[in-house]
Parts: sequence; structure tokens; C-alpha cells
Amino acid sequence: MKKFLLSFAVMLMGSSLLTSCLESDDNKNQVQEYVATQGALIINNGSVSSSIDGSLTFLDFTTDPYSVQQNVFKNANGQSLGGTPNDVIVHGNKIYITGSDENAVFVLDKKSFRLIQKISTTKDMGEAEGVTPRHLQGYADKVYVSTYGGYVGVIDTLSLSIRDMFKVGSAPEGLAIGGTSDEDVSLYVANSDYGYGNGSISKINLATKSVTEIKNEKIRNPQQMAVAGNVIYLLDWGYYDENWNQKEAGVYKIEGGAVTKVIPDATGMAASGQTIVTYNYPYGSSKPTYNIYNIVYGALSTFHLEGGNPIESPCAINIEPNAGWVYIASRPIDPDTGYPSYTTPGYVNIYDGNGQFKAACSYATGVEPHAIAFTYGIVKLKF
Repeated sequence: MKKFLLSFAVMLMGSSLLTSCLESDDNKNQVQEYVATQGALIINNGSVSSSIDGSLTFLDFTTDPYSVQQNVFKNANGQSLGGTPNDVIVHGNKIYITGSDENAVFVLDKKSFRLIQKISTTKDMGEAEGVTPRHLQGYADKVYVSTYGGYVGVIDTLSLSIRDMFKVGSAPEGLAIGGTSDEDVSLYVANSDYGYGNGSISKINLATKSVTEIKNEKIRNPQQMAVAGNVIYLLDWGYYDENWNQKEAGVYKIEGGAVTKVIPDATGMAASGQTIVTYNYPYGSSKPTYNIYNIVYGALSTFHLEGGNPIESPCAINIEPNAGWVYIASRPIDPDTGYPSYTTPGYVNIYDGNGQFKAACSYATGVEPHAIAFTYGIVKLKF
């Protein structure tokens, strides 16, 4: 039986990750192969109201020191990603990006960033069904995309077209893969209901193609998920009271029909292996807070960030599983207003698993960084 660890929905891992030696023996001069992290991709929303298109930033880990490249999609293709690119994943040798305002999924070559295909979700799924693609999840030879039309489209990675789709709940956002074996794999969908309070989770059995719905009074505005086996860890944004105070946001554990809050006060989440790291920065907040949770022991503690350029307005987070480093992107604070700026470039900081800032690891991004993904390659070492 294959063991499934946490699978994060916003932008996590589009390809299979191997964190140990692929082959081993005791022969001298043996060439061994390892999976190495080659870079990080940051998708930037831009600002529609200020006529700032979205963009793609690349952190290159193959250089010493690491280098940052801005606008890699535009530089490679001579065109923009348009308004509000929302998610990015790497699956196989391709990069997939949702263009929410473009009603499209952009498919790029992983190395050159050249556009291979622009998939129209409204053309392949229907004008109403394919509108506003949001999040992506890769599994086997498919990439799944949620749309605000209330559907999940199934992209065939060979033909690069949408060959199937599933009806799910209202305003679906994040996606995650889970299951207890290769024969028992499901796609989970966080149906946000646009924050109106009637959220749910759709469970799509990928073998039978059956769709079931998980509802509970505690599931109000689900956004992202991590799944370990059949246990769901759900980031829910809760609701706002009459004074715009956010209530009941956090991470909920869903197991056997029971829904339990395990991380209070969370608005962003990343997961890898046995670890979940969250930040909390609700509307009107002046200072973010962070937590770290171990799913095996159920242990919750404060995640203290130490050193470096402080994170002022967190807006994206991910964990690189090979090193266990935590990447947190932030908006800058406008010095004239004292509030976060949604029209100037942001930045991303890198921390180790203890929250210690990695020296010189703060990099500029585009405007409104929103999702982070990683690229990998095979490295051969001779022993």
C-alpha cells in the first residue's frame, strides 16, 4: 500500500518528489541520482484596478548566490499573462498557470518559459462552466483546474486540452489529492461559496468518477487543503462580523465525519510531509502571526520568524520539501499611508524549519505575489 503524506492544494507540488537517493549500493565510483530543487516560481496577481498585469518571477537556485528573474513569461513570449493570474504548479516538464481574467490555463516549458499552449477554459468547458479558472492540481497524466463556474476541468497533459469535467460546489478554490492506496485516490475540492457561509468540500473518486459532498456547519469559506490518507486539513476563512472582524478562521481537521479546529486564527497555509505552517493576517490586522503544527503528534506551537527583512503583509506561503525551508511572500507597506501597497512590487523571504531567516535570502517579486511553486531536476553525483 502506498502511503500518502500531506498534499497541499494553492500551489504545491505538481510532480512526484523524491527526497532520497534513487539508487544505492556500495560500489566505488558509482553514479547516484538525486532529485534537486532548481528554483522557485512566484505568480504575481498584479492589480486590475490599477491596470497592472500579472507576472511570473523565477528564483534560480542553480546560481551561486541565488538569482532572481522578473517577468520571465513576458520576456520569453513577448506577451503578458493578463489580469489576475492566480495559481502556478509544475507537473512533469511543464508549468501550468491559471489566468483568472483571461479564462485560460497557460502551459509553459519548464526550462525556457516559452508558451506551449494557451487552453481556453470557456471554449473547452463552456462559457458559464469554464469562467474564471482558479487553482490547479496535478496527478498522473492529468492536471485539474477549478473554475468559478462550479466545475473542475480535467486537462490531458498530452493533448493539452480539457477532456472531461466534474460538477462541484459553489465558487471552488483549492484542490488536493488524497487516498490510502493507488487504487483509492480522490481529488478534494474546496467550495468557498464566495464567502457567503455555505461552503463545502467535493470529493471526486478518480477511479469511479463519482462526486460526493462533505458539508458541516463549521465549513463556511474553505480555501485550501492538505490531505494525509483520507484525513483532510482544511484552511477555512470563516466569516466577518458586522464590524469586519474575521471570525472562526483557521485550519480544521476532518476525519470520519468529525470536524475539529486544530490551528486557530489562520488565513494562509502551507504543508509538507508531517508539517503545516500557517500565517494569520486578516483584514485590518497590523501584525501577522504564525503557527506550526505536526499532524502525527497533534502538536501546535508558535512559529517565530527571526532575522532578515520582516514580513509586513504576508500573501503567499509554501514549504520546499527537500530542505524543509519555508517561503513567505509579502506586500510592502506604503510609507505614505502605513497600509499594505497593492500596486508596488512585493518580496519573498526564505526561512529554515525553525523560522530562522536564511542569510541574504530575500528577493523582489512582482506586484501582489500570490502563489509559490518549485521546479526540480535530476542531479548525478559520483561517489
